[in-house]
Amino acid sequence: MRRAVSLGRAAVTWCRRSAHVPRRRGRHSAAAAGAPACDASASMRLPLLPLLVLPLVLARPAAAGICWSGMERGGRCSSVAALRVGRAECCAGADRSPAAWSPRDLDSGEIFFYKALSGGVPCTACDESCAGVSCGGGRRCVLRSGRARCVCAAACRRAGPVCGTDGRTYRSLCRLRRRACRRPAKHLALDYPGPCQVGSCEGVRCGGDKRCVLDAELGAHCVKCGVCSVAGAPVCAVDGRTYAGACALRRAACERGKALPLAYRGSCIANATCASVTCGAGQRCVAGGASGARCVSCGSCGGGARRLLCGTDARTYSSWCRLQRAACHAGRVVDTLHRGPCKGNRTITDNSVTDERNGEEDGVEAA
Repeated sequence: MRRAVSLGRAAVTWCRRSAHVPRRRGRHSAAAAGAPACDASASMRLPLLPLLVLPLVLARPAAAGICWSGMERGGRCSSVAALRVGRAECCAGADRSPAAWSPRDLDSGEIFFYKALSGGVPCTACDESCAGVSCGGGRRCVLRSGRARCVCAAACRRAGPVCGTDGRTYRSLCRLRRRACRRPAKHLALDYPGPCQVGSCEGVRCGGDKRCVLDAELGAHCVKCGVCSVAGAPVCAVDGRTYAGACALRRAACERGKALPLAYRGSCIANATCASVTCGAGQRCVAGGASGARCVSCGSCGGGARRLLCGTDARTYSSWCRLQRAACHAGRVVDTLHRGPCKGNRTITDNSVTDERNGEEDGVEAA
């Protein structure tokens, strides 16, 4: 901008001076006659670029700068959030995404060279202290690279192991809260004090109006039974009884203290067989159990935690999902006998279930 202004001033000064220089006669008169004169027509022959750029340069807002969405080490920024904005406007949304501001209004080429040569443009963090920053439970404010950040740092006094709602034992309540803070989507919380119990609710202390219930993998959990105010569509459970909706089924399992899986939708059918039961998409009817028949899922099983289960067929499964998938391929009911491996039997995986199913279809006796 300074160079443009100086070029414009120099051109005007040259014209003013040359206007008072008398024309010489002689052999130089022809050349002098062809020289640009400082009249109205000759002024149009001057370089127009500085005169055209000058108004654009002067039109830029003096207080405009760049809003950055993050700050790197050394107080430099490279990720642009907004251009030509003031600090107040930029930092008003600092709790959402913008993190820093710089007063220089640069174009994309200049930003590129700053990033390539020096790691970014010098910038100032919007939040330079933790004053007034609220992080919520289990988190505290710290300054990192000149910016206030909320980090997981649970403070608690309770010592000793605790059981989480994910069925895992943690060495302390602090460790559980830190994990819950880092993975909020998992909705991890304290289930009950002490290590997680398996196969029995003995020793489990549930607070308030919660009761201990064993899940399908025989893990103990503290569950609130709740009240069902409205009856739903009838469902048949694996115990062969009809319940007035899914809520009534969950409440019955809570009072019973053990998971009560759904056999099929609708009222229980006396002497039910797979010919009289309709299953949903991705399910298959298997025969057996108190309900006579039930619908099980045949989908593939993900990774998840490895929790060995011994089935009623005296085979070991690496999860409840794989146990149900094996029942789907076998066409007969398989329930959980106990937690842990069966004695003297190999673990059944997805591949072994598929191979076994193929062997049966080929008329070969499965191992």
